[in-house]
Amino acid sequence: MALSEIVNVSIQAGTVNPARAGFGVPLLLMFHDAWATNEVRSYTTFSSVAADFSATDANQRTVNLAAAAFFSQDPRPTTIKIGRLPTPASGQATSIDGNDMATSTDIVGSVTSPDGTVTAISVTWNTNLTTTMTDLQTALSAISGLTCGAPSGDVVVATADTAGQQFYYDFTTEGVDVRDTSATWAYDTQLDVILNVDPEFYAVCVENNSPVNMDKVARWALTNDRMCGFGPQYTKPAQFVTGEFTAGADYTALMANDAAWGLFTAEPRSTFKEAAWFSNMLPRDPGSATWAFKQLAGVGADTWTPTERALIEASAHKANHYAAEAGVGITRPGKMFGGEWIDVVRGLAWLEARMEERIFSALVNSPKIPYTDAGIAVIGAEISAQLQEAEDRGVLASGWSVTLPTAASQATADRAARILRDIDFAGTLAGAIHTVNIAGTVTV
Repeated sequence: MALSEIVNVSIQAGTVNPARAGFGVPLLLMFHDAWATNEVRSYTTFSSVAADFSATDANQRTVNLAAAAFFSQDPRPTTIKIGRLPTPASGQATSIDGNDMATSTDIVGSVTSPDGTVTAISVTWNTNLTTTMTDLQTALSAISGLTCGAPSGDVVVATADTAGQQFYYDFTTEGVDVRDTSATWAYDTQLDVILNVDPEFYAVCVENNSPVNMDKVARWALTNDRMCGFGPQYTKPAQFVTGEFTAGADYTALMANDAAWGLFTAEPRSTFKEAAWFSNMLPRDPGSATWAFKQLAGVGADTWTPTERALIEASAHKANHYAAEAGVGITRPGKMFGGEWIDVVRGLAWLEARMEERIFSALVNSPKIPYTDAGIAVIGAEISAQLQEAEDRGVLASGWSVTLPTAASQATADRAARILRDIDFAGTLAGAIHTVNIAGTVTV
């Protein structure tokens, strides 16, 4: 039974979608063959992860990389959970687009295979873009475990032969753009299974961040009161558009989802920037810290132009980036795809859950809370105590208030059914300062 069946707290802040799970434990749901006897296991050290997931095994390396990003941060969660994703129905598909490449430019880069093998790519410009992209197709097809069809226009699609395995692409040639276009890997179906086995997790990370898979996981997180974070590789942010999704409604739904955030990366997915960001933030008290301006250990800052950063943040994407400012890599702006601040979503989720738990505890630990003004005051005291804690943690600003009804004001039917209604509270978010404008005058 959910606590909300007995104590139902509703908090509104714009389009915030509250969550009630624990607020510091991440789940990595990924394909692997390290074990098949469990749906999910807990780990407290990277060495224990490395003992189960080899850094050179094609079916295990991705988990090793993601866990390394988690355990490299300071602060970091004391525990992470790793879930087992059944073999997907399709292989990873990656689109390499040469449309923005300058004429007479060679294609240079590398591809890292699922087992960690790095293959250098060097394709000499051949007459025109079409023939050059055909030569790229030939070079990629020569990599073991990878299949490439003929270019469609200026786009080559490279598909992993083994479903569930991940290849990582890094092209240094300007104008050669990379994005994941994989079909669904049914993460949402397996998340339902894991939730029934072990619901004690809050943050969800998955290895394949194609639009279709982000949509599936984001919808699941919203429905199941969790938070998910993605680090999709979009070397050209403008390619994150409606057409990459199964349907336009999927894109629209993601752009309204305050249970999901995206941290766009130009680097290969192997750095798992989203795992590093989650790791840095989850140990902090909900609401006590903004998700902006955080430095991530072990991952490089992307070199986005001002135009690209503005596009990532704009209403068409509402995503985040990790870029160098004044020589320091920092996360910005710290928002959900739906537009709400990440710290607000997590802070109000925490407040809702703790208020339900506090009032439930009062009901359980008292012989009886009478349906009188004095009994209603007991409930009001619990609410006030939780709001004070929210103020102390930086979720709410001072000045909140609680309004209690009298016993006499309650409907006779509600009194008979022992239902208390019409309790209200009001407060103001503490928020955070992200931008500072200063105007000064200096005279002689």
